Amino acid sequence: MKKILCLIDRLGFGGAERQMIGLSELLKQKGYAVDLATYYDYDFNTGSLENAGVRLLRLKQHSFFLAKLMMVRRLVKKEKYDVVIAYKTGATMLACILKMMGGGFKLIVSERNTTQTFTQRDKLRFWLYKKADDVVPNSYTQEELIKGRYPALASKTTTITNFTDTNHFCPSEANHSHPMVVLTTARIAKQKNVLNYLDAVKKVKDEGADIKFRWFGNVQKGQEDYGKECLGKVDKLGLADVFEFHPATSNIVEEYQKCDFFCLPSFYEGYPNVVCEAMSCGKPVVCSRVCDNPHIVEDGKNGLMFNPLDANDMAKAILEMSRLSEKQRQDMGVRNREIAVNSFSMEAFVDKYIKMIEGYSFV
Repeated sequence: MKKILCLIDRLGFGGAERQMIGLSELLKQKGYAVDLATYYDYDFNTGSLENAGVRLLRLKQHSFFLAKLMMVRRLVKKEKYDVVIAYKTGATMLACILKMMGGGFKLIVSERNTTQTFTQRDKLRFWLYKKADDVVPNSYTQEELIKGRYPALASKTTTITNFTDTNHFCPSEANHSHPMVVLTTARIAKQKNVLNYLDAVKKVKDEGADIKFRWFGNVQKGQEDYGKECLGKVDKLGLADVFEFHPATSNIVEEYQKCDFFCLPSFYEGYPNVVCEAMSCGKPVVCSRVCDNPHIVEDGKNGLMFNPLDANDMAKAILEMSRLSEKQRQDMGVRNREIAVNSFSMEAFVDKYIKMIEGYSFV
């Protein structure tokens, strides 16, 4: 059985990190020898790896890319991995360069978001992907973008959407008390459209709706000023009585279960884990009409959609969801649970990776 290295910069609170942990554990269950390596000293909620028998390698932290490169190269040469699976931009670029330097491993790189602008770093990343054996976007939107802009990568690019652990993210019998609770779980970052969302919350409050908003997530590294602006806007708009920021939590499933519906206001996404998790917990979803969201949420059937650039449209969708009867929201939630169980399977997710690892065709 092949020996596999899963490579990621750090194991923080994000969706990519949870998917990487899950992938390594699922591959281990399938009989592969699996190590998971990180090169930044920040790990969160990694206890399940040990229970699954996955070796977590916390490599020494370095500030310089070359130092990181040589550190990972030494690991790969020592352990003689057959396959390297890299998640997130820094790790995918690093792994491609290792492959250029003569690495004899099969390389699978994964795109975890939808590219919005093409910086010089983005252009370099996609050029480096020529050295990868497989490119795995987690959204159909990103697959179309890659194939359209970089035809040379088309034959090696295949979408594998995120899995959801539907046994963990499951409905509860909790009774909801008033006021109604709207949940968001996301980093505090420009991509997540927090400022427009706060404008929408203000409009909802001004309509007299009895709704509380709870946002769970940490400020994205490098966007501390934006985080301060968001916190300041809560006070500026007088929202402290209806809106709360909370740090990311490992107990987030309980928050899904307690809320009345879920809202994700992002400007763009990949295939959003949090929407899938909320659906798996049997919750209706209100979200932006962007990227792969329309693949998951059918407007009026299992949720409502809005234009993320328009706070009025956002507020309208939130108010419309809140004004549905409890039975109507429950019916949406039941439909979402069915979709999650049938479409977000862990088994389908890992089987697609195994086909890549073993070189089988997807046709």
